[in-house]
Amino acid sequence: MKKIILSATLLISVATFAQKDELKALKKIYAKNEISEKDLEAYKTASDALQGLASEESDKVYAKFYKVMYPTVVLASKGAKATPQDQMNLYKPEFIQEYGTTIDETIAFEKKSGKKVYTDELVEEKIGFKKSITSLALSLNAEKKYNEASSLFYNLFLFDKKNDMKLLQNAGILAVQGEDFKSALQYYIEYSESNYLNDGVIFYATNKETGVEEEFASKIEREKLISFNLYHKARDYKVSEDKPEIYRILALLYKQNNDFEKAKETFSKARLIAPNNEELKKGEFDLYFSIGLNYLQEEDKLIKEINESVADKKKYDQLMEKRKKMFTDSIPYLEKAYSIDPNDQNTIKLLKAAYEITGQPDKAKAIK
Repeated sequence: MKKIILSATLLISVATFAQKDELKALKKIYAKNEISEKDLEAYKTASDALQGLASEESDKVYAKFYKVMYPTVVLASKGAKATPQDQMNLYKPEFIQEYGTTIDETIAFEKKSGKKVYTDELVEEKIGFKKSITSLALSLNAEKKYNEASSLFYNLFLFDKKNDMKLLQNAGILAVQGEDFKSALQYYIEYSESNYLNDGVIFYATNKETGVEEEFASKIEREKLISFNLYHKARDYKVSEDKPEIYRILALLYKQNNDFEKAKETFSKARLIAPNNEELKKGEFDLYFSIGLNYLQEEDKLIKEINESVADKKKYDQLMEKRKKMFTDSIPYLEKAYSIDPNDQNTIKLLKAAYEITGQPDKAKAIK
């Protein structure tokens, strides 16, 4: 019995020493400025081995950290030879989100344990990573590669969701410019449902030397610089004031993606907030007019078939009934468009025709 217990204790001890050795090897390679192919192989081998050995919380945290960091070590090994495409290959949504989460978890663990191993480095790395991706996204935007830039801004948002909602807004704006309306819709839905749009505040103050109003990351940062007499004219802007415009764009994106019910709902929500907003009125009018017009898109074809079917009464009556239904279906949308803009001549013309074709001459006469 003692031999069994002794053997078990011995195995645990060996595993403990083994995982400490793996951690040391990983830490050493991770700290290198220049990483060779041999280093990469050793890093991968040690990281893979550590996944099955880590048992203590500390070891598990760093096992995950080194595993997630492997792609960055690969990129670093390329040094000056790393291309923008190498960066793009690394900056995938799944990796960036996991990368940001792992950094935050590692920092949180070190704060709890009271032992700073990578905290200071990771704080700087997070800042540097955001600057690097932002710079790459801006350069892609300058080259009019809007979809690639949009994707990077969204990935960067995933990296730091809590602190920078403007990244999500940038992703949406660029997706619209790149005519990727499906992604744009996703980004604007996420932005419109965020607490930031309800409660966010942007802090401004004017630079005394340049006279230019600048934005600050926080109220504390702004107050500090004002106290140094470098800035004045503090101004707070509530992000909720952007709601009508955000909802307008969102509604247009629903329309572009053929989700007309959601488009109607979103315009209604926006009009409740800003009933006199001319851009919203125009957008809502266009939506209802377009839906009404869609019901009539086969009008020319149907008229031709009707004219060719005069001798066949049964077919003629069927086609006339089909035409009547087509105009009946269009009326609610044309009426709504007319209520928004009673001066639009195209709407007046179509609605009058719809009333006459559906046997409502009094309504047709009432429209001027």
